[in-house]
Parts: sequence; C-alpha cells; structure tokens
Amino acid sequence: MKQLFRQRLTSHLKEMMRYLRLVFNDYFVLALLFVIGGLGYYYSHALKQLHTGIWWAPILIIGVLLVSVQLGRFATLIQAPDYVFLLPRESDIYNYLKSGYKYSLSIALAIQVLLWIILMPFIQVTMHVTATDLYVLLATVLLMKTVWLNADFARKYHLQNRWLSNRLIFRLVVPIITFALCVYVNYWLGLALAVIALIVSYFSRQKWAARSLDWTKMIADENSRMHTVYQFFNLFTDVPTLQGSVKRRRYVDGILNRIKLVPKNTYLYLYGHGIVRDNEMSGLYVRLLVIGTLFLVFIKGEMLPILLSLLFVYLIGFQMIPFYFHFSDNAFVHVYPITNQYQLMSFQKVLLYLLSTVGVVFAIAVVAVNYSNLVTVFGVIIGEAVEIWAFIYLYLPKRLARSERVR
Repeated sequence: MKQLFRQRLTSHLKEMMRYLRLVFNDYFVLALLFVIGGLGYYYSHALKQLHTGIWWAPILIIGVLLVSVQLGRFATLIQAPDYVFLLPRESDIYNYLKSGYKYSLSIALAIQVLLWIILMPFIQVTMHVTATDLYVLLATVLLMKTVWLNADFARKYHLQNRWLSNRLIFRLVVPIITFALCVYVNYWLGLALAVIALIVSYFSRQKWAARSLDWTKMIADENSRMHTVYQFFNLFTDVPTLQGSVKRRRYVDGILNRIKLVPKNTYLYLYGHGIVRDNEMSGLYVRLLVIGTLFLVFIKGEMLPILLSLLFVYLIGFQMIPFYFHFSDNAFVHVYPITNQYQLMSFQKVLLYLLSTVGVVFAIAVVAVNYSNLVTVFGVIIGEAVEIWAFIYLYLPKRLARSERVR
C-alpha cells in the first residue's frame, strides 16, 4: 500500500508541476515579484506606524492564525474506482492513508512556519512578547494543525464517537480557544491545551483505525480538495479535468433581458447568458475581481496600484478569451444564418461590459485608498480605459484569429 501511494504521489506531483509551469510563466513571475516586493515594502512601512497595546491587534493575530490552520488539507489521492478495486484490501488501507497523512502534514507544517514568519514582526510590534513566547506560539500552531489533520484522518472511518472527526470542533472551536489563551492569557497555557488536544486525537486513533472505511466520504473529500486545486490553476490556464456546471442566476435577469432578441444579437444572447450561468467562468471572473480589489484596498503608493490594476484587468480579460469557442462544438450554432463578424462583435460587447465593470470597481478601490494622490487616481482611470480599449479592439481579434488557425 505504501508503494501504491508513492506511485500515485509521483503521478500527482508530475501533474502539478505541469500546471505550475503554465502558471508561473515569465510574465506572472515578474508580476509576482512586483506584488511581493510592493507588499513587503508597505508591510514594513505599516509596522513603523504601529505601537504596543493596539486593541484590535490580538483579534487580528487570532484571525490570521485561524486562517493559517485551515490551509493544507489531508491528501489521500484516493480515486473513485478504488471503492471497487481496493475494497477487498480495506484492512491494509490504513498504511496507505498513513503515508498520505505524513505527506499532507509535511506540506501543512511548512505553510504554518511560513505564515508565522510573516506574522512575527507584527506580533513583536503590537504585543509584549519575548522570543520564547514566539516559539511557543509557533509550536502551538503546528500542534493545532496536526490535531486538525488527525480529525480529518478520523473522518475517513465510520466512527462510534463522531465528535472525533467534527470539523467545527477541530477547525474552529479548539483553535480559537487555544489562540485566545496564547494571546490574552499565557502562551504556555495555550501550548498545554494544544498538547492535550493532540494526545486525545492521537490515542483515539487506535479505536477508529480498526473500524470500516467511509469510502463515500473519503472519495468526496479528495474530489473536493482536488477541485479546489484545479480552480486555482483555472485562474491561469484551461483545466480539462475541471467539469463545469450551470446555475440560473435570477438576480442578473434584469441586465440580460435588455438584450434585444434579433438575429444579429444571437451570439450576444449566448455569450451573456453562458458566462453568467457557467459556474467555472463566472466564478473565475468573480474570484479575480475580489482578489484584485483586495490587493488595491490594502496597497498605497503612486505606481504600484496602477500596475496592479492593469495587471488584473489583463488577467481577467485573458481568462475570458477561451469562452469565445464555448459554443463551437454545438452543431446547432453552425446552422444559424450569422457571420463570424457578428460573433466577434457580440463577444467584444460582452467582454467590454465585463472589463468595464472591473475597471470601475478597481478605480473606486484605488480612489478610496489613494484619493490624495492625483497621479495614481488619474493614472488608474486613464490607464484602465486605454488598456480595455486596446485589449478588446486590437489584441482580441488577432488573438482569436490565431486561435482559429490552430483549432
């Protein structure tokens, strides 16, 4: 079973590396360097404005630590056919899951250490702490993440005591109490509670590891984890494994109903309704819009907000381009008495509306934060307007023509 997990892990890592090469291309790495450098600069500048005793600092520390504990899920790499083919060897699956647990724990603990390093300067500036307190806090965070993964491990079995796998208890309640004890009372007391929780979760493993597996829940958890991973990759490239779904969104009907039902608006109707109702495309649009807005809200400066807003406008527009061919495999579309010119014009109108909405939201975020810097305000507004026009009417037709030739 350990050999099976190693084989699947090798295959999984190869797949992840293939997507990561597409995500971290030269342009994105360059943009990421600017983002990290800018965030680091403004973080260090913000720390100089803070002082010890700020009332909201402990709440923010607990919130960040709570979020950090949620990062890094139990990777079982279980597949749907395993329910049939591995069922006769169910008693041996524990060793397989144990290998997955060790792999998941190593990744999760590395994430916790990284976030602790980032948060450590803020804690030193806003709290009365010693170096020992900081390391005790790190140990507490690592133990809490271990307890979280133990509960997720127990979730794969049919338990007699279901509270051992209760996500609400081990993902929220216990971490909040533990971190609150560290920040408000004593760091050693929080560590003691984390140790107790770890002992309970560890020794209970002898009871539930001998029980039968909950295959349905285990497969559903792994599919959910991989779906989250694929959604991240889908922000940057097409993911064939990610299956789309359709959902009616009545709150947008007021906008969609304004499309006149005339022959030349056939593709306008299809693209408008298709993007709104397609969960993957609309979710991609909303996620990038929210991420970009959050970046712009927390970043001040003269040139960096302009560069970030232009970058996210381009990313959103670039990710919308594949939807132009969304209906190409539908045979009925090809019998419409409509030329490709109307198809391109319709797609440009939809994209113009989407990117204009993004531009307005980004401009509001930048103006709200940098209202006193006229260079930044006008730079964002003018820059976004020029970029959107150039992207839709200059870049898009050439890009689609090139894609048409290689299809």
